[in-house]
Amino acid sequence: MQSTSTLAILRLTWPTILSNMIYMLLALACLKIAGNIGTDAVTAVTTGQRLYFFLHAFMMGFCSATTALVGAYWGAGNRPMAAHFASLSLLLFFTIGCLISAVALPFGPTLIDLFGLSPAARSQAIDFLFWTIIFAPAVVLTLIFNMALRAIGDSITPLWVGLFNFITSLSLCLFLSLGWRDFIGLGVKGLAIGSGFAATIIITAVVGLWLSGKLSLPPQNPLPNIRSNSRRLLSIGFPAAFEQVAFQSGILIFLGFLSSHGNAPFAAYGIGISLLSLIIVVAFSFAISGATLVSQHLGAGDIEGAYQAGWRTMRTAFYIMIIAALIMSWCAETLARFMIDDPIVIGYVVQVIYILCICMPLMAIEFSMAGALRGAGDTRYPMLATFFSIAFSRIFVPLIMLEMELDVIWLFSTTLLDYVIKSSLIMFRYRSRKWLHLPSKANI
Repeated sequence: MQSTSTLAILRLTWPTILSNMIYMLLALACLKIAGNIGTDAVTAVTTGQRLYFFLHAFMMGFCSATTALVGAYWGAGNRPMAAHFASLSLLLFFTIGCLISAVALPFGPTLIDLFGLSPAARSQAIDFLFWTIIFAPAVVLTLIFNMALRAIGDSITPLWVGLFNFITSLSLCLFLSLGWRDFIGLGVKGLAIGSGFAATIIITAVVGLWLSGKLSLPPQNPLPNIRSNSRRLLSIGFPAAFEQVAFQSGILIFLGFLSSHGNAPFAAYGIGISLLSLIIVVAFSFAISGATLVSQHLGAGDIEGAYQAGWRTMRTAFYIMIIAALIMSWCAETLARFMIDDPIVIGYVVQVIYILCICMPLMAIEFSMAGALRGAGDTRYPMLATFFSIAFSRIFVPLIMLEMELDVIWLFSTTLLDYVIKSSLIMFRYRSRKWLHLPSKANI
């Protein structure tokens, strides 16, 4: 394969950045609508979104196997096998997503109670989480489709899917939550129903296009060698999925620590994370591009090209994230005031934004290089790095801070410690080049 240029990376990445930003804009819009309802509503949506993202991130981890194998076969010129693994991923991971949703549904109130919310916030959070889980399989199926298409270099189709989903979701969320004319709004519950119903409509249309052969990746029979090929997908996907479980568990435990300081810091952290997610998805998008490029180069047998593609992707992401951090920190207070009117929450939001802006160059390193490792099928090392970092920076250190009764700003600052540890460990692994010669790629 030809060496990867910065222009080629940007050409592959910009649609992914836009589609991920559209997804985060929807989450941000839900928080904005909730902010018009009240602080308890913001707390409820923040809690529900974090708990749902536990499932979403788990499935994203599995989909790293889709990227690795579909991308590798596509790079090797074996289009039928690429389509086979895409179809098998849709069948296998959608089934897993449905099972997890079914198991999680009865435990919604128990999970919400972990955060010690006020009665009003708790009631709204339970409703929000219930309807979010009901519609979760549709969102998971959309995720699998998007990852499979990006693995072959088609990042435009997921962009259109995200755009139509955003327009439909926002319209339904506004109508169902706030009401219109004679229809009385459902409040926070309406946000979950609106976005979930919109996702169901959009993915139904996408499945129809796929089955009719109108997508760049055609349908293929997933049944031949289903046991052995499923094991291949799961062997790569499980470590990445459990890495996401560890990360999300650490965040949930951290939010539990944060809730001990009251609703204001809790709501502020949710708002700050949602605001910065518009920029964080830039790093995540480069992770997808890095995984795609590395898997395709390795599939074509170009070992050095794979290494250089990952390295160049990281440098491009690093420079862009520095610029984004400067812009976001400059607009911190303006953005906080746009999201909510509570002056106490605004002060905390500004603190969160400043800390996350400092983290953003480190996010570029961690996200893009970890994405490159996963594209090579090396999902175990990022998992171990995340386990260690979460245990130390999100659990052990915050416990000490709570015992010392330090100000909440110190809890916010553990995010920086988290990314320092992870980016350092991932960089060490990448430069070792051991991930370039994994057995999972040798038989492709």
